[in-house]
Amino acid sequence: MGKFNLNQLLNEKSMSGAEEETARPKKQVYKVVPLSVYDLEPSKDNFYSTEQIEELKMSIEMFGVKQNLTVKAIGGGKYRIIAGHRRRLAALALVEEGKPEFEYVPCGIETEEDAIKERLLLITTNSTARQLSDWEKMKQAEEMRALLEELKTREKLPGRLRDLIAETLNTSPAQIGRMEAISKNLTPEFKGELKEGRVNLSAAYELSGLPEEQQKEAFEEYKEKGAVSIKDAKAKKQEAKQTEEPPRRVPQDTTEPTQTHKPHSPSLSIPAAEKQPEAESKQGLYIKYDVFKVKDGTPVNNCFVLRPDKDRAARAALQAYAETTENEALRNDICEWLKRIEGGNDNV
Repeated sequence: MGKFNLNQLLNEKSMSGAEEETARPKKQVYKVVPLSVYDLEPSKDNFYSTEQIEELKMSIEMFGVKQNLTVKAIGGGKYRIIAGHRRRLAALALVEEGKPEFEYVPCGIETEEDAIKERLLLITTNSTARQLSDWEKMKQAEEMRALLEELKTREKLPGRLRDLIAETLNTSPAQIGRMEAISKNLTPEFKGELKEGRVNLSAAYELSGLPEEQQKEAFEEYKEKGAVSIKDAKAKKQEAKQTEEPPRRVPQDTTEPTQTHKPHSPSLSIPAAEKQPEAESKQGLYIKYDVFKVKDGTPVNNCFVLRPDKDRAARAALQAYAETTENEALRNDICEWLKRIEGGNDNV
């Protein structure tokens, strides 16, 4: 499988002034022209901060705009900004202070007609422009997933979306996973604090693992204290785990001995083709095994035991887990185990 290159995908269409592609792909070039800041309009898809431009304004006043803006013509002599919202605002502020020499800024004119690719271009050109806040990092990962999911319906993209997002944004798949957990599970109140920079990404991730009610309680405590640290968030998470009610034990008629989880690979003695007993296969979720931690023997609640030697659905679930986990060693072990089960070798 070839390595995914989003920039190559975005450059498939020529930009203004680009040479026609011949025998092999050539580096795309595009026209850079001076445009008035009054003819540049912000993109409605821009979620990056356009605040705190004083330092940038001072830099532009001293040295000029050293990096081109990227824009797209929208008719009537107007252009939509893809990258350079803060540069345009800084130059505009200088003009309105009575310094007309900053009205025209260098702009590269993009000709991409695909709406999805244009929005992806907005992210890729802004993601490395400056140091981003935790909120901006989370939002760009969120937006990129939505765009790639849409793009994947019509174009072949290799690998898992999380890996593609991580590679494009120059971070790890695990970090993208943490951002996705925050995006999906963090309450709006804490998201607001993350956006304002008063809660960092690590604390937000720990808080996102709490049930909504506990997050609300944590937010009330946060308002009283005026701060929340990752240590506080982890403590709250541990407290929530300790107060969880253990699962109700359901009476059952079974002669199968209690199963205790053991380290390393278990020994399977039942052929892979064997089916579950008829009565058992029709039951819902019920207590059949007791599971204990290897290191100290403490019971583990709220877990689900799979028997891939007996159950085809369990094998499918393990295969899906192997394809999803970030742990490469674990993925390889599971795949090897499943091969041996399918091959009828019970010595795993």
